[in-house]
Formats: sequence, structure tokens, C-alpha cells
Amino acid sequence: MAVLTARPELPVYRDLEAAGERLGHRVLTLDALRLAARAAPPVAWSDGRELPLSEVRAVLPRVGNWRPDSTLAVLGAMQRAGVRSLNGGAAIRTGRDHWLTACALASAGLSHPETVAGAEPEVLAAAAEALCGFPCVVKLRRSRRGVGVIRCAGAAELEAVLDALWRLGEEPVVQRFCPPGGVSRRVLVLEDEALGATEHTAAAGEFRANASRGAEVCAVEIPQGLVELAVGAARAVGLGLAGVDLIPDGERWLVGEVNPSPGWNHFAAATGVPVADRLVAALVRLGARR
Repeated sequence: MAVLTARPELPVYRDLEAAGERLGHRVLTLDALRLAARAAPPVAWSDGRELPLSEVRAVLPRVGNWRPDSTLAVLGAMQRAGVRSLNGGAAIRTGRDHWLTACALASAGLSHPETVAGAEPEVLAAAAEALCGFPCVVKLRRSRRGVGVIRCAGAAELEAVLDALWRLGEEPVVQRFCPPGGVSRRVLVLEDEALGATEHTAAAGEFRANASRGAEVCAVEIPQGLVELAVGAARAVGLGLAGVDLIPDGERWLVGEVNPSPGWNHFAAATGVPVADRLVAALVRLGARR
């Protein structure tokens, strides 16, 4: 089994390797930055030699914001060579893009915040004011962990933010702000099953309830309706593994984001779920179908 990542030094991959040993399988962590790919016939190269893809049964791709397209190119070559992937390249691209995610959720009839995309700042600001109202939230289309997420209270602030992003060449979307803010629930979905849920409460003065930004994380039981919403969101995007973030909107819950490369340290610590073991077992089942 293999893990494909541009950050192979992270401790989470030692956890996966150790889980593989416990379960009697080898988990190889591949440094995506030291790999090259050929489209046809599909080949992956590592440090000047061809990677024996015939020996790789299944892969867990971990595609973050560092050189994502290069990592996805290698993943594509691996898939075309017959390696089974827990998350496919097309699904990862959808999950990494807030606009494409909103479109996938809309097609599946799943509740999510109203989302507006556009280019020219004045046009996008006017559309967002009419369709989302204020306050609203500006997100870079491929932002993660709360980076590049800005709450705007009115038209002047929104136009200023969009103009600045325009000049930087960034591609934003605007979403309706869902009250009260500062709270979210992360559901970790693996192979159409919810492994559990955590509730995240933002630090004082912060509306982004991300663990990486200091949010308090605790395990929580969620009703079956929210389990089905999270599993449906992962399925709509096409992901075998996803971190689905649910956000409150008054008395109901919406799908905020669908993360195709979720971390699980905070989740595992809060819930006690042996996530690494569950992931390796899923890779073994997937690899058996190669």
C-alpha cells in the first residue's frame, strides 16, 4: 500500500506505517515532490528510476496546497497503471475547489450555503449582495484550514476585499454567512461510513472553527440525519475518504466544506477512533480488487 504526499515528513505518515505493520501490510510513503510521471504508457519515476507500480496495490493520495497539480499528475499515472486509489483525481479536484464542491452538492440536492463565483470585483460584489446578503464570507476557491477566508459586513468591505484579490490574481467565491458562526462539526467519512464526529468551537473573537486555528475540539454524537448528510456529501463529490464540515444555520445544519485530504490527529484524540488502522484496512480491501 502507498501514501502519496508532498509532506512525507509529517508524523501522521509514521502512524500509517505503524498501522500497516500491526495489520501485516507494508505502507510505503512516497514523496510526491521527488516523483515524475509519464501520461502514456503510464509511468512514475522516483529519483531517476521507474517506480514498480505493479507492486503497488492501492494508494491514499494526500493532496494539499503545495504543488497539488504535480501530485495529481503522479496520481493519474498510478491510476492509469491500475493502482486503485481511495480518492480519485477528479474527485480531489472537486473537493479542493469550493465552487465545484457547491455545484456537486447542488446536483445531489444537499443543503449548503448560497455560493456565488465571478471575476470582475464590482460585478461579483453586486451579485453577492443580491444573492447572499450581508454579512457574507469570501473564500479563495482552493483555501483550506481557514486560510483566505474573510467575513465582510457590508458592500464597501466586500468590494475592497474582492478588488485586492483581483489584483493578486486570486479566484474567490462569496458565500452567505450562516449564523451564529464559530461552530462546526467534522464528520470523518470512509467508504460511505461515518467513523464519528467532532464539534469545533472557535477561539474568542474568531468565526473560523478550525482546529489549526486554535478551536476547541471534542467528540460529539450526531443524529442520523446529519450522518446521512455527511455521507451524502462525500458521495456527491466522489470521495472514499473525506472530512465533511457541517455548519449551523439557525436551527438546521448545512455542508460547509468537503475536504479530500483531511487530517485526523485532533479527531482521533477526541473520539478514540483508530483512524490509521481503519485507513490501512480500507486500502487493503481496495487493493484486493485491483
